[in-house]
Order: sequence, then C-alpha cells, then structure tokens
Amino acid sequence: MTNENLRALMTALPQDDEQVPAPGAGIAEQQLKEILADLALRPVPVRSLHRLWTLGELSGQVTLAYVALWIRQWFADADTRKQRAMETNLRVALKMFRHLGYLRGVMTKLGQMAGNLPDLFPTQIAETLDRLHFEAPAMHYSLIREVIANEFGKPPEELFASFERDAFAAASIGQVHRARLKSGEPVAVKVQYPGIARTIDADFRNLGALLFPLRLGKDWEYVKAQFAEIHRMLNQEVDYEQEAKTTREVSRLFQPGEGIVIPRVHDAYSTKRVLTTDYISGLHLDDFLATNPSQALRNQFGSKMYLAHFRMYYADMNYGDPHPGNYLFLNDGRLGLIDFGCVQYYGPEERHILRLSERVIDEDLSVMPELLRLTAGIDVNDPEQATYLKLIDNSRNWMMEPMRVQGAFDFGDEGHLKRGFEWFSAMVHSRRVRGHPMYVYFHRCVFGVKALLYRLRAQVDVRALHRQESMVWRQAEDGVETY
Repeated sequence: MTNENLRALMTALPQDDEQVPAPGAGIAEQQLKEILADLALRPVPVRSLHRLWTLGELSGQVTLAYVALWIRQWFADADTRKQRAMETNLRVALKMFRHLGYLRGVMTKLGQMAGNLPDLFPTQIAETLDRLHFEAPAMHYSLIREVIANEFGKPPEELFASFERDAFAAASIGQVHRARLKSGEPVAVKVQYPGIARTIDADFRNLGALLFPLRLGKDWEYVKAQFAEIHRMLNQEVDYEQEAKTTREVSRLFQPGEGIVIPRVHDAYSTKRVLTTDYISGLHLDDFLATNPSQALRNQFGSKMYLAHFRMYYADMNYGDPHPGNYLFLNDGRLGLIDFGCVQYYGPEERHILRLSERVIDEDLSVMPELLRLTAGIDVNDPEQATYLKLIDNSRNWMMEPMRVQGAFDFGDEGHLKRGFEWFSAMVHSRRVRGHPMYVYFHRCVFGVKALLYRLRAQVDVRALHRQESMVWRQAEDGVETY
C-alpha cells in the first residue's frame, strides 16, 4: 500500500463524533447528563423491529469505532496508542449507555451485568455501564404521573402528602421517587416504565430469531429451557405484586440483631405496576468506598452480604440480581437489601438438586453421577459423561475455594474471580451448555456476589457462615424448629 493510498484510507476513517479527552476531564460526565436528559423524553420502544434495528445500529457503531482505532494505532507511539484506546473505550461506553438505556428492559439488564463484572470489559466501559444500575435514563414525570393516576385513580400529588418529581434512582424496568405518606412516613415509590412488559416479549422474539442456528444442535432443548427460564423471570420482574409478596417473605428471614434491613411494603400504595416501600437512607457501594472505610468495616458488610445470600438460598430462594444498586450501606453498620423482583423460587426438583449439592460440599462425590443425570440428562452410558463430570468438578472446586479456607477468605484477591471467569469461559467455549435452568440465575447470583465482594475488598469467614446456615437448614429438613 503506497503512502498516498494510506493517507486516503486514514482520511476515509470515521472521525470521532464525540471529542472525548482522557477520562477525568469532565467531558464524559457532561455527555452522560445530556444523554439522560434526552432519553427522559423518549418513551420505551416496544416494537420488535425497532428494538432490533437499534441493537444493530449499536453493533455497527462499536465495530466501526474499534476498526478505526486499530488502523490509527499503526502510526502512533505507545503513549498515544494508550490514550487513543482509553478515549475510544469511553466513546463506545457512552454509545452503549445511550442505546441500552433507550431500550431499557432486557437490554439495560445486559448492560448492568457487564458493568458488574470487573476485567470482562475495559475499565471505561465497565465503569460507565455500572451506572445503569441506579442511573439509567429516567422517564419524564408526565409519563410517571400517568401510570400512578391509572393505577390509583388519582395523581401522585393527591395520593401522597408529597411526591418528588425527579426520580432518585432509575434502572431497567422502573424508576424510584421519594415521597411521604399522609401519615408522615418517608417512602420509596417504584413506578414501572409504560410499555416495558411488552418489550420483554419483543426482545425474546428477536433473540429467538438470532438463536435459530442453535436449533440444529444436539443441546437445543437445554438452551431453549434456559432461555425460557430467563423469559419467565423477566416477566416475573414486571409483576410488582409478586415482588411485594417476595419482599415480605424475605423480611421474615432476618432477626433485628443481624443487621440486615429489608424495606416494609405499603400495600395500600402498591399495585402490579407501582410498589411503595419504606425509604432506606444509605450509601451505594461506590459512595461507601469513597469514604475510605476501614478493613474491619468492609469485612462486616461483606459478612452481612454473604449471610443474606446463604439465608435466602437455604430458604429455597435465589437472589438472582445482586448488583451495586440493590445494596445500601447504612451509617449505623446495617446493610440494606432492596429490590426483590428477581428472586428465583426452588421447587421440589430444585430442592432435591440442592440436597445433592450439599453432599458434594461435604466431599461426598458418590452423588456426582446422579447430580449430572438430573442437571444435564447425562447417564453412565453417555460418551460426554467424563467431560461433564470434569466441568462440574472444576465448578465445585472454584465455588468451594472460600469454604476450604480456615478463617476469613480474602475476596480482594483478583485471582479467585479470574479463575471463575476462566472456568465459565472454558465451559462456554467448549459448547457444553447442558444444564438445569435453575443454574442460569444461580451462577448469576454467585458471580454477582463475588464481584461485589471483590470491589469491597472484603475478608469473610465463608466457612463459618456456611456451617451456621446449612446446619439450620438441615435441622429444618429433619423437622427441628429453627429461628
């Protein structure tokens, strides 16, 4: 290629549409504010074709940005290459935030998951997408006012003593406003985005078309069951009556002295699309870390997070959405746990798998073949048995690392989380996707909790907590009264 052709190629490359300097200059923050202001006026797109087109547009923009970066890097020194890579990552992050925030629903949840997993994406992308947990684009107040009026027959200013027009938190399915009941109690009112339930079905129709080639594979029935479980759980999340029921059930699991706070549901102000609970004042993870907490305080909160995980798990409930927006760090040392829309209930089949898994934790490996048969449909005559047994063993070894340590396990050691990603990536790349649908959200929970503890740099005696909670569970299984 001649120098003249090379110059022509460089000229033809797309120019940066957003002149973003190095992170920290404040430009990106301003652009985020502009994105949020713009999207507040846009209703949720509900048509399948529109949503598919928006995703395709995002994919094309991201691809083009990185192709352009790759070519420009040929002629730059090391410092310039590093600077350009950071700026491109930040521009891509802003594009992803805009498009996923506009689509809301399933697509925003995918962005949240990406933001909660360190080292999976470049820092600029992960940190920007992480803000989708509680800074997703809020809807304009007029749309929210209409939802409340339709649900209760009166607007929020008549229903409540006071109602703040600006949402203090917004996520994938709804946004939350501070309000005060006429009795004087401060509350948090979560209002569902208009039309969001329809987007779930639209997105799954699109995903079904994209997954069509997998129908030819031998494991299609397992993939179909796993996607059906995701679809079911997302439809559950838009049912605020179910979330209210789950919130009440979870609150009964904890004693006041355990330092875990679950908000109380106000039934008279809650419907299928509006959920009103006590307002809990606390800091989210990043704000808490910004206070430079002591290691002892990090450990205390980390222990409470793991206690909540075990307590719900042994109550046959899986907290399937552990992300920074759902934990609040209170000034008095208590941990606030909120948002129970994504809670997976275990039925008889899942509880039997749980019992077998407990025996594996106790190093009784004789149940591994039965566990494999129940979860992946593989028996002793299946040629894949040895491969899947090894995958299960790798999974078991990684998940049990914290329980095999006497005393506190250091979740700040990035090696543990990386080994988990390596195991999971190896499983996906090997195309061994057979598995019980329950494991989709189980793995999401495990990775989510460990990612939070990694960011918290907490040291937790997981072995002692597991012994405590599993003993209570086993006593309950044997009919012994507990709690």
